[in-house]
Amino acid sequence: MSYAAKAYANNQVVTDVNIANSNELILLVYEKIFENLKFGINEMDNYRYGINEFSRASDLINFGLLAVLDFEKGGEIANQLKTIYEWSLNRLLMARVNKSTEMVQEVIDTLTPLYEGWKEIIPSKPAIKLLQDLPN
Repeated sequence: MSYAAKAYANNQVVTDVNIANSNELILLVYEKIFENLKFGINEMDNYRYGINEFSRASDLINFGLLAVLDFEKGGEIANQLKTIYEWSLNRLLMARVNKSTEMVQEVIDTLTPLYEGWKEIIPSKPAIKLLQDLPN
């Protein structure tokens, strides 16, 4: 991809984030996590480590999902999400150590129902779909 195309794609991500509300941002974070994990699996399948992809996915889980949990308002649900997110981070670390695409897929499979639940309660906007085709 050319430098200009990458710059445009990065600018589009910033624009999408600027127009999204906090609930839409949760969807964007999940979508980017899945995208990076799938790219990471592809890297592993091609005998590479996927360091950048798995690091981005871990950062998104840490700073986009885990760090924004409100334990006062969320109560037990927030605590359960914390457990799931921490398990996901640990599982990704173990997947990298063991070079296991199956472990990465477990994380995707675990996070997917949460993403689907958010999609059900948040009306979708076209801006969210733009991120699915963007490069990292």
